[in-house]
Amino acid sequence: MLSGTTMMVSLRPFNGVSPYPSKHPLVHRNRQTALRGTIYMSAQTQAVPSRTQRIMESISVSGEVGGAGGAYSYNALKRLDGIWSSICSTQTVQQAPQQVVSSFPGVSSRSVLAEKQVDKCDVVVCGGTLGIFIATALIAKGLKVCIVERNILKGREQEWNISRKELMELVEAGILDEDDIEEVTAVSFNPNRCGFENKGEIWVEDILNLGVSPVKLIEIVKKRFVSFGGVIFEGCSVSSINIYDDAAILQLAEGNILSSRLIIDAMGNFSPVVKQIRGGRKPDGVCLVVGSCARGFKENSTSDVIYSSSSVKKVGNAEVQYFWEAFPAGSGPLDRTTYMFTYVNPQPTSPKLEELLEDYWDLMPKYQGVSMDSLEILRVIYGIFPTYRDSPLPAAFNRVLQFGDASGIQSPVSFGGFGSLTRHLGRLSNGQGNMYF
Repeated sequence: MLSGTTMMVSLRPFNGVSPYPSKHPLVHRNRQTALRGTIYMSAQTQAVPSRTQRIMESISVSGEVGGAGGAYSYNALKRLDGIWSSICSTQTVQQAPQQVVSSFPGVSSRSVLAEKQVDKCDVVVCGGTLGIFIATALIAKGLKVCIVERNILKGREQEWNISRKELMELVEAGILDEDDIEEVTAVSFNPNRCGFENKGEIWVEDILNLGVSPVKLIEIVKKRFVSFGGVIFEGCSVSSINIYDDAAILQLAEGNILSSRLIIDAMGNFSPVVKQIRGGRKPDGVCLVVGSCARGFKENSTSDVIYSSSSVKKVGNAEVQYFWEAFPAGSGPLDRTTYMFTYVNPQPTSPKLEELLEDYWDLMPKYQGVSMDSLEILRVIYGIFPTYRDSPLPAAFNRVLQFGDASGIQSPVSFGGFGSLTRHLGRLSNGQGNMYF
């Protein structure tokens, strides 16, 4: 223990934590350190957790689920920031990707794996959080479909924002009944604002104006999929895919072996199959997203589809321009979700998600006209969405197709995910059904 000055720092509590050190710390001087008229002082210091860490560790979070936005903990944020830092490395190719898919001449019956298969399908969908939708659309056409999902197949707490017109695509594809739309819709609102700094505002109706519960929606679709005879391998991940003239044989890391006429890769932006196709190349651009769902917004009847209220600013050694989205949440009349996002090139100087969150806590109250002291943070949201020039991604292997974010069909503004999926679902399910079966 060092002798000398101990610095006593007073912290003002917020959300059960202390976000700021006071500007006037209390200093106790040890008179015995005076020597020859000079006072020597030393401070005992410790690494102070960031405001983001203090806020996130004060919130009770449930277990992680699959898909983008399925994790809310501070540890999960640090893991994702680690992935983001590796993407930002100076190398064009980060590392040699795992070779998941291999092609072999001849028929699958010659494979030693064929004798060990536990199921034979028309289609295996890898990645169930959004893959459950294409899987259900195909099984409704009479195909035998299996799903492989590395987690338990369930929806996240944070709502998906979408329009009723887009939800009706699921009804037309045979995935939902129209009555199901009312059950899964947690909140609806109008009008919806689009605006840019000093350029005026445009108010629109029925655009991303529904908040849909992923928990309820996926539960309904999952039950329908199983009722049609679908099989789900939960807690399982893809180890290898061997392509033959007549079939694809998929081996799971847990040991199960499946045979299928078609593999649909719905494993998202970080699909190991996509990494192999792209040769481990770093993305050309990335959308970084942070935000929160909080309680305490008295003005909470409209949304922002996209809004920008400031010019480019410096974050660390990088320059970014922030954009915003804001939506009423279905968990309560005072609950609101706000997202702050920006577009960057993945460089070593690019800001981390935690750095953006530190900015978010300062900027969001001004953007929404509230005080942080009046808000209860319910959960913190974050994500990275890579984009490539050569998108959509062409099929690279026989009997393997990318779907959703894995295919690169998403819009940089819509971020892909659920909304992008619904817009393409009917076309893709019809096309795949007609092409292969």
